Amino acid sequence: MRKIWILAAVVGLLAWGVQGWGLSLCEYRSPQTSLVDARLSFGYRYFDDPSSAGVDVSSGRLAVSYSQLFDSPGYGFSLGGGAEMTLADFAPTGWLGRGSATFRYYLMEDGLWFGFGGVEGSMATGQPLPGVDVRVGVGVGRFSDVTPLAKAVTIDRQLRVVKALESPLADDVLRGIGEVIGRRIEYEEIKDLVADIELLIETSSSVELDARALLTIEEIVLATGDERQCGWAVQVGIGYELIDPSGGDRNVVVGGSADAAFACGPNDQLLFRASYAGPFDLLNDYTANASLGYQNEFAPESKLIVDYALLQVKPAGLPASASHSAGVALAFDVRGVDLLIGASFTRQTGAPGWSIDISVSAAMELL
Repeated sequence: MRKIWILAAVVGLLAWGVQGWGLSLCEYRSPQTSLVDARLSFGYRYFDDPSSAGVDVSSGRLAVSYSQLFDSPGYGFSLGGGAEMTLADFAPTGWLGRGSATFRYYLMEDGLWFGFGGVEGSMATGQPLPGVDVRVGVGVGRFSDVTPLAKAVTIDRQLRVVKALESPLADDVLRGIGEVIGRRIEYEEIKDLVADIELLIETSSSVELDARALLTIEEIVLATGDERQCGWAVQVGIGYELIDPSGGDRNVVVGGSADAAFACGPNDQLLFRASYAGPFDLLNDYTANASLGYQNEFAPESKLIVDYALLQVKPAGLPASASHSAGVALAFDVRGVDLLIGASFTRQTGAPGWSIDISVSAAMELL
């Protein structure tokens, strides 16, 4: 449980730091947010030395995640889930899974307070049954799609790269560009939206953008896969166990959850979630889980992805068991050479330490 509080404190400090960095993407508020993200990763190593008996190395990791966020002035919903599986000799040896679905109804349009209903579930190696419970309660917080402002910042940077601008655009101009991009649905043709952005830039900077600069703006506006979000939500409620993870009697449960999303810049995204639930004796009978994900596109065609998940189950009268899973992946192109570096870390209760799997690979075309 202490690990979850430490993880939440780290996320809080990062969020506080973001607010102190000039123009923050998290300042932007979209009238409606609709984001979907799905990821799959797989890694496996196999090595058989003929001079030794048996296969020397045969292990891997499979991970999948899905998230969907919708938020409007009056209501919103969130869907999320993920699963990690460790493999040995191509057979599963350990797993960790979690999922949640929440519907929010805001007490006032554009307000922060809401009532919610939802379902949560989790499963891990050594857990007799999956834990599933339904909940209702109240909460506070909102999320917003800040992609339009992220694209505005990217436009500013790229126009300086192509020498269309000599100095950075002012913050109010970037906000104006973000507002134009955020109203994209109102434009019948993309050229009209680009023309409005061109007018904002030329009026504020006393420059005349050429065809190359306008094409750069259009490409950035039309680009997909660069969605960013900001926000937070904390909710508490009461529920009922549909399935008890320890195989015991089903009980009324109380608990809460916290979610946060931060985009420090147009090229990175931080996501955090933690939940805690159990019968009224919360210190001696509970299920707690936390996950943290971070990705950074630090260069064209180059990305860093870091993820961590923790699930801890404490049945009444029994010791707590915990499952950890973490992964790091780095892929980039260096002068025609594709490099991939990956590492995964797993640990279960009772294990003497972390299981570590590191791999490095490179490929290039010779002709």
